[in-house]
Amino acid sequence: IFRLLKGHHDVQLSKEDWDRLVTWIDLNVPDLGTWTERIGRRPQWADLRMELRARYANVPEDWELYPDEPARSAEDGFVRTKRERLPTSGKKVPRDVRPASATNARPAQPPFPTVRLEVAKGITLEMVRIPSGRFQMGDSCGFADEQPAFEVEVPRTFWISRTEIPNKLYALFDPAHDSEAISPFNKDHSGPGFPANGPDQPVIRVSWYSARDFCRWLSSQFGVQFDLPSEAQWEYACRAGTSTPMFYGEVSKDFHSWANLADEQLARLCIRDSPPWIPRICTVDDGATGPAPVGRYAPNPWGLFDMHGNVAEWTRSVYRPYPELDDGQSNDPHLRRVVRGGSWRDRPVLARSACRWPLPPWGRYATVGFRVVCEGELPDRVASAAP
Repeated sequence: IFRLLKGHHDVQLSKEDWDRLVTWIDLNVPDLGTWTERIGRRPQWADLRMELRARYANVPEDWELYPDEPARSAEDGFVRTKRERLPTSGKKVPRDVRPASATNARPAQPPFPTVRLEVAKGITLEMVRIPSGRFQMGDSCGFADEQPAFEVEVPRTFWISRTEIPNKLYALFDPAHDSEAISPFNKDHSGPGFPANGPDQPVIRVSWYSARDFCRWLSSQFGVQFDLPSEAQWEYACRAGTSTPMFYGEVSKDFHSWANLADEQLARLCIRDSPPWIPRICTVDDGATGPAPVGRYAPNPWGLFDMHGNVAEWTRSVYRPYPELDDGQSNDPHLRRVVRGGSWRDRPVLARSACRWPLPPWGRYATVGFRVVCEGELPDRVASAAP
């Protein structure tokens, strides 16, 4: 549905089309249209149902029958294209190989000043100071809403949290919040699923409004203004001076050291399904089925963790077509907000530095969390240099 929102293959839907699509999803997305398809033969009671419907409702249509579709050609505006195949490294990573630590994959310390704020005893928030600068925003080869690529100036330095906000930090603001679990698919579950409420896992199932409420709470703790990053700030920090689709290279590169993305581990969500149906890169195993503890994978060149994958991240910006940018001052609940970075559920092509997704601000998603920025100076009395 989000690809359609982004203009996938230039498909345009009317309001009625959207209503039908949303209703289909609300009805649990029935994957097959008839019982004949489900059980492999036409059941006897299908004929009885049609007879009773014709007799008592005057509706003689056979809902088990699929009419033949007329043949189509390029002349009448229909061109069949090959299904997209995402590139992979071609080499499968063994299951017992786990992501390289930040220490042995890249230098752990960023080249910019870093401070650690003590929010509560034993719970800190590490912030990295990002300098002002210019960069190429968007992707001329990406989705339609990433074009045109254009030069953007980030006029002021800002601080950004080195990791996504973890559950243990968010719990200081909202002790009742529960990120719950990542539920597997199909029936006969023996438990709630894969835990997502560990103290060091990123907080999920928080709306855009809740994320900004957390920022206001954090501001009151330290006397400086925290907020969600604008999407320009987010992409600038994610790219960290790179121009490739991912800060670590191309989408085809083996990502298991760098990011928690849709990989072979997602097969564990498909209970009793053979083969597992979730779109993923089957040649990579990043060691995580759902959200991983923050900071588990190697950082980008500016020392920021999980800018690709783990959980997608709210920005404060309203979703607008390029080259128009938004600073996120509107609180209109009908305006979609930009989410960046992709998640554990997304393949690399959907987690590129330039990829953007529009989500309603009231939504609470199992794949979306956030990080924070501070555009002022962090006072020395509450900040100490990170060792």
